[in-house]
Amino acid sequence: MNPPPPESNAPPPAGPSHLEDFELRVPPAAPAARPAPAAPRRRDRRSRDQLTVAAAVALSMGLVLGGGGWALAMRGTGCDGPDQWLSVSADPAIAPAVLAAADRFNAASRRAGECAAVKVVAGDSAEVAAVFRSGRGTPDVWIPDSALWPDLVGKARAGRAPSVASSPLVFAMARAAGKRHEDELRRRSWSAFEPAFGSGEAAQGTNFSLRLPDPARTGAGMASLLALQVSSGTGRAGVDKFTRMLRTAKTLPQGRSLEAVNEDEAQDEDTAVLAVPEQTVLQYNKAVRKAASRLTAVYPSQGTPYLDFPFVVATSDTEHKEVAQRFLAELRTSRAVTDMRGLGLRGVVRGGGAASSSAPGAGTEPVGYGAVRTPPRSLAVVRPGAAALIQEMWRRLGQGLNILAVIDPSAGADLPMPHRRGVSGTRLGAMRQALSTGFNLIPDDSAFGLWTLSGTTAAKPYRQLQPVRELGARTPEDGTQRLRLQKALQGVRARPGRRPGLYRTIRSAYAEVERTYRADRLNVVLVFTAGGPREGERTEYARTVNTLKEAFDPRRPVSVIVLGFGAEAASNLRRIAAVTDGGSFRIDRPETVMSLFLRSDQLRVCDDPVCPD
Repeated sequence: MNPPPPESNAPPPAGPSHLEDFELRVPPAAPAARPAPAAPRRRDRRSRDQLTVAAAVALSMGLVLGGGGWALAMRGTGCDGPDQWLSVSADPAIAPAVLAAADRFNAASRRAGECAAVKVVAGDSAEVAAVFRSGRGTPDVWIPDSALWPDLVGKARAGRAPSVASSPLVFAMARAAGKRHEDELRRRSWSAFEPAFGSGEAAQGTNFSLRLPDPARTGAGMASLLALQVSSGTGRAGVDKFTRMLRTAKTLPQGRSLEAVNEDEAQDEDTAVLAVPEQTVLQYNKAVRKAASRLTAVYPSQGTPYLDFPFVVATSDTEHKEVAQRFLAELRTSRAVTDMRGLGLRGVVRGGGAASSSAPGAGTEPVGYGAVRTPPRSLAVVRPGAAALIQEMWRRLGQGLNILAVIDPSAGADLPMPHRRGVSGTRLGAMRQALSTGFNLIPDDSAFGLWTLSGTTAAKPYRQLQPVRELGARTPEDGTQRLRLQKALQGVRARPGRRPGLYRTIRSAYAEVERTYRADRLNVVLVFTAGGPREGERTEYARTVNTLKEAFDPRRPVSVIVLGFGAEAASNLRRIAAVTDGGSFRIDRPETVMSLFLRSDQLRVCDDPVCPD
């Protein structure tokens, strides 16, 4: 066989080739995208070659938003058995650099006559989190993209594990749109996504629409929601602003390349904004030949969250822990930091989330292709319990509704609404108006039923006007449930004085929603009242609290939400709502309930301790 020509890519005569040093595993359904240009390889820099090849392979698999896509595993170190490996699972965004560091670490161990070897597998952070939940096949060391993940599965409190790299979240826009809106978007930061029907600046400025990675599957998606929450402020006004932004935000398609998403958004609207890691934008822009087709990265002036790539030691084995600490030291070397910078990552995260300027190699942060040299200001959103809370909010937001509304037409329902501009009529009239409008705004696949308090008999003090059915369902009377509900509303009349039986009615309504429970929906007893009973029926009240407290199951939740029209709901009703993880609201304008129905957000995310009373 003739020797290879001088310019060939053949490996050096001694030692394994760089293609033998790792395995590539690709799921059958992985999407393909335009491959990145292959980088030249040099014989005297095998570790660097591995990083370049791995990064190119990752790009050729597509710049996937939140997908696992590929995996790498070190081998060939000379260690005999699996007990002598330190298994490391690294997010695909950083795995090529971790693989190169493992190769250097293993080579040094061989030269020293040791058998302390590191095996690296690239694993999607959400999928590895699921592995930790199951408790089977967990790695010794986990490097997810965000500290939110180990906190979510109880492997490390948020912010406790050391960071090995970082990438700030940025707003990505098409180049032409960025020229028009970059300054405004940077100035307004994460508050830019409040819909135009809001007040103040949001009503006067551009109506930007947010696209974010799936919060259930990506650290970037969770961090984006937390940034929206922090920017919204506190109190009831802050919660309302936050839920408005949640409703208008859309999830980026799972597994689609950033190029395809960018093309779709550019065709749909000029003001679409993608919230993605800086690394994603840099890799995308490097792979795009035409400058006009690249994305503009906008850095929020008020700060932005960082993905911090924590080094989580999950093993309890003393020897493995010692090897893990040595490997962490390897990841902190200037060579490893340079490798990470080549992937579009910044220095380690310290002191509240900013990339540390004192990190090795921090003087050479990624620049060009839209990146800025100075690390952007950090917006601190990572805190213990934040990931679980924000994922639960997002889950609730995607649910349909399964609601039984109970109208209390007594106890002041015939009184006028408070004297406010644009408000007139009685409190019962406001209840009917709010429900009538709500029925028209809720989708057909949401289920709704309607009862009213009659107060005529102690055994059954309520009257069923319509059972719980989907609003678009045909009824036996050859109409839709929505039409039947509208007709039934018109027959509800005020009953002066205080009628007994509301507590018993709430218990019965709760049992009915339990009977019609839907796991894929938000299951609620919605009580409309002009304030409710403020005294008397103490025995019924105590029985209701005890019954609902015992019945409430957080794994199969049914909640009581109380709407007090023209007055705060009685403290007894607020207590009943609280024991079911529900809440109470004072309604002074019927349109408040209209917007609640329009978004249904407050019912989903306004939950103690998230919402103030």
